[in-house]
Order: sequence, then structure tokens, then C-alpha cells
Amino acid sequence: MNNEDMHTGFLVETNSQLLNMISDLKNQAFIGVDTESNSLFEYQERVCLLQFSTLTQDYLVDTIKLKDLTALNEIFSSKSIEKIFHAAEYDLMCLKRDYQFEFNNIFDTMIASRILGFRSIGLQSLLKDFFNVEAEKKFQRANWGKRPLSDEMLRYAQCDTHYLIQLREILSEKLKQEDKWELATEDFKRVTCVDAFVNNKNHDHYWKIIKGASLSPLQETILIEIYFLRENLAQQINRPPFKIFGNQTIVDIAKKMPKNESQLRIISGLSPKLIHKYGDQILHTVNLGASHEPNHRKEKIRPNPVYLQKYDALKNWRKKKGIELSVDSDVVLPKEHMEKLAHTKNISLSVVQEIMHDIPYRFRKFGNEILKVVEGIG
Repeated sequence: MNNEDMHTGFLVETNSQLLNMISDLKNQAFIGVDTESNSLFEYQERVCLLQFSTLTQDYLVDTIKLKDLTALNEIFSSKSIEKIFHAAEYDLMCLKRDYQFEFNNIFDTMIASRILGFRSIGLQSLLKDFFNVEAEKKFQRANWGKRPLSDEMLRYAQCDTHYLIQLREILSEKLKQEDKWELATEDFKRVTCVDAFVNNKNHDHYWKIIKGASLSPLQETILIEIYFLRENLAQQINRPPFKIFGNQTIVDIAKKMPKNESQLRIISGLSPKLIHKYGDQILHTVNLGASHEPNHRKEKIRPNPVYLQKYDALKNWRKKKGIELSVDSDVVLPKEHMEKLAHTKNISLSVVQEIMHDIPYRFRKFGNEILKVVEGIG
């Protein structure tokens, strides 16, 4: 890692250290922020490290040792302190889930890079391009919930926020030069409104596994039972479900409906060790699923032709506009707004404005064009 200019980060492990850090952060106009979590190692993911950077200090907050981070809400909700993230959305969802923080005044360097039309928008690419810093990759999948954290891991985490304030200055200047500042700030504001992350909110992730798989109603019923068996096993040993066995293995079990151990052995993804540990439970669950009424998947309601025409027209328009502006098409018009516009029957400029109420810059820039695209259809 070519980052010799980085001073040693300060590890925050006590309440007094936390309060001292917050006193420093309250006096800042800009701070870099990032998180590290343990989604690859536990059933219920949690934020394990929280990084902050000012122009003179990098802080590494140990969220495993510190049980109460309520005082940080003053920083995150502040309208005067700008919090600089890279790819803020998931960080905010996790922080809202774990700590119920509120967020105001965000700058997202990934969103800014997309709006500027950069080909490479990953933080590693940006650090290399602007600061000639080669960031390590080996800790991206590290177990951040394990203690103690090595000096090398802390250095890696520190690098994720150390350059964010400088990067923000470069990107904000480019946004202003290209007259895209207002567009970017619109999306920064939108990202603060994301919901707290909820894993498998409706307990129906099995539909994602079934999607694309050719299964009979009986096989689908067995798949759902095996899916919940895997969830229960993962919860019992506190491991992510994929570390029990993978989605394709669930599909294969459902398709082959094994009745004994020898039939389990021919299923890809079920090692002898897994069969020894869970074979009896898998066979019992297959038998249980087979005894139930077969599942009949609800047929998806096909969108009406007028909606499809409007949607396709808007999609083609934003694609052309994206090429014209050298940005991805969804930067021009987000998908959720495109869907609402296509669903609306009695369209008018005021209706377009209402649908685009949370993206007012885009309405002022493109509202009349969007109205022309859809008003003649249907």
C-alpha cells in the first residue's frame, strides 16, 4: 500500500475516547466515514468497525467493544457537518439497522463519480487515479468481528476514509465545472432516505432461488422446506446460510428428492462431512415437503400493453440522454420514477412534477421532454 503520508490511526475503544473523538468531529466541516461488517462470518451481520477521518486525524471506532454509540447520532444527523462516504447506501442501511441513526448532509464519492461519467468508480480505482495509492484487496472479505484486529487490518480500514475529504474536493470541483453539482446533491439527499437493512424481510428469499429453475409444484414445495431448514441450521451455529450449503444444492435436492443417504451422495455440494452432519435432517425435510400439498406459484400479472409502451419509450429516451450526457441511463431518470410515470394514466406536467418531487433538478431539466415522450401513448 503506497500511503506513506498516512499518520497512524487512533483506535477508539472506550467511552471517554469516543466522547473526545465526537468533540473533535463536531468542529469539522467535512469528515470521511466508512464501516466494516462481518456478513461472511455470522448469521446476523453487524457493523464491527466504524472509521472517521478529518484533515488531521483518522479514527477507528471498535463497535464490538463499545456497546453504546448513541452519541454519534449528533454527528450523523448534523446539517452542518458533511459526511463523506464512498457507496453510502449500504453503509447507511446497516448503521440504521444497528443504531437507528438519522442522516443529513451526505457526499457520496461513488455517486459523484457515476454522475461525472467515470468508467471506474470503485474506491480503489479512484485512489489509484488521483493519489497513486495502491489499496490492499486481501481484507475485503476479512472477519471484522474477530478480535484483536491486526495492525495491517486497521491500516486497511484507515485507508478507506483517509483520502475521502481530498477526493471530495476534486470531485465537487469537477461537478461544478460540468454543471452537475445540483444533480449530485439531489442524489446525496435521496440516499439519506434509505430504509434500515432487513435481511429476508418477508421470509421469501426462496423465490429468488426458484426463479429460473424448472421445478414442478411438488419440487418447489420441497425446495421451500429445505430453504427453511438451511436458515434454521445457519441460525443455530451463527453462520451465513451459504456456509451450510449453496442455493444450487437446494435446487438439486428439490429436483432429485433423495430418499436415502446413497441418493444424497450424488448431489453436488453435499460433501460426506455435510451428509454426516445434516443428512438425516435433509432426508426428513424432503419427506416432509413431499407430504404437503404441492405449492402453486402465483402467476405474475402481466403489465398492460400501454404501460409497456410508455416504459419502453422512457427507457429508450433515457438511454439516448445518457449517451448524450456521457452517464449511465439511470443517472438521467431513476428506475422507480420511470415505472411510476409509465403507470400513470392521465399525464400532465403537474403530474410529472409530483412523481418527480424528490428529484426536482431532473424535473426542471427534463420534465417537458419526459411529458412529450409519454403523453402521446395510450
